[in-house]
Amino acid sequence: MTHAPGKCADFEGLRERAVALRRAGLSRRQIRDRLHVDNNDLLNRLLEGEPPPAWTKRPNAKDDLRGKARELRLQGWTYDQIQVELGCSKSSISLWVRDLPKPDRKRTPKEASAIARRQLVPSHGRRLVRHSRRRHSAT
Repeated sequence: MTHAPGKCADFEGLRERAVALRRAGLSRRQIRDRLHVDNNDLLNRLLEGEPPPAWTKRPNAKDDLRGKARELRLQGWTYDQIQVELGCSKSSISLWVRDLPKPDRKRTPKEASAIARRQLVPSHGRRLVRHSRRRHSAT
């Protein structure tokens, strides 16, 4: 049986039962099964403001890495440097430190562009040579 707030005449009664079950230490799934509530929105409203029991909370596996990543970022480290140091993904690092200020750039955009160009020119030249050889051998 599915309960919806508009169709359930005794929403407050249902909420009282849900809160009592939550305070007795039951999980959301256990409460849902006992009260036969199949609608997650309704279950959210029934349990609004009631914290989950401690046994349902999983520990954050990377709390120690998160703290270290934040320390390193505050010291001015880049995502790449933090990734190498901690061995975790850049996406995780980004989530952990996104509220922290960005470190100052060590180079101006013009300097960074010049360095990138110097690194690209040799590989670009090799690629042109390969392409030219393929074209000549095909004819």
